[in-house]
Amino acid sequence: MPASRTSSIPPRSQPFPAPSPHNKRHNAVARKLDTISLTSSDAENTDPSTKQAFQDKLPPRPRPKKSTFVPRPEDIIEISSDEDDSPSYAPVQPSVIAEHRRQIAKLREESVKQKRDLERVSKELEGLREENQILKALHKPDNNNVVLEMSQLSDHLDCEICTCRMWTPYILPDCGHSFCQTCLQDWFSTTHAQFMAAHPQHPNVNHTFIEILRQIGQNPHIVALPYVQTLIASQMPQRPDYTCPTCRAPVSSRPTEAFAQKALVRTIAAAAGEAIPKVARGVTKKGKGTGNGSNPWDGFFPPKTT
Repeated sequence: MPASRTSSIPPRSQPFPAPSPHNKRHNAVARKLDTISLTSSDAENTDPSTKQAFQDKLPPRPRPKKSTFVPRPEDIIEISSDEDDSPSYAPVQPSVIAEHRRQIAKLREESVKQKRDLERVSKELEGLREENQILKALHKPDNNNVVLEMSQLSDHLDCEICTCRMWTPYILPDCGHSFCQTCLQDWFSTTHAQFMAAHPQHPNVNHTFIEILRQIGQNPHIVALPYVQTLIASQMPQRPDYTCPTCRAPVSSRPTEAFAQKALVRTIAAAAGEAIPKVARGVTKKGKGTGNGSNPWDGFFPPKTT
């Protein structure tokens, strides 16, 4: 039987890679193994254990290395941690830096000035506190007494016209301002004199008004008629227009004596050691006449009806 070529190495789908110095020995052994020819009888008589021992003596065949792709240098991008952490900024202009420095210097000057002012004010405040403590110690009021300065009460005790004590104060019902009796009488007398100079025929006898009053006396219900009220208003005799010396509000009714204010003025004046004038003759404690029926406002306002 002719000799045939056999090989124990199975066929490979791909060729071997290029030989390298480290596997030359393995390639030589492989070539020797490929050139061994065995007959069928030898192949059949060969001991499997001997064949296995021969194969075990062969060095292990290294595996082919995979080819790795090497990129071009221009395709490589370097990334550093500094670029990720700190962003890039545009350079600052020298003029901006100079302006910031000027502002900082100005703020420092203002801060120093404010500190000096604060120290000065603190010293003044401390001095005022000490002065206040001294005044409290000197003018410590008793539990049942109240200490007041007379300057604090002058605006409420003095007349606005003569700036003297209002020993006999009168209040105007229309506006609420108070004045002493003599000052109000002088004020109303001046207004009355000016009115008489402008109306020399006053008081004149108005016969029409007298007739209207007679008709009303006979028929009192006609007073509620609108045209009668208009007629009465047109025929009313003229009189001076009195006003308040302070606010110039019209005064249409008689002043009223302020008894509470009068008592307060006299009490405070007595505590201050001031001399209190005696009550005017013909006037009682309540401001009423003693018997002659006179009233300080009869010449300026019509008498009250009772």
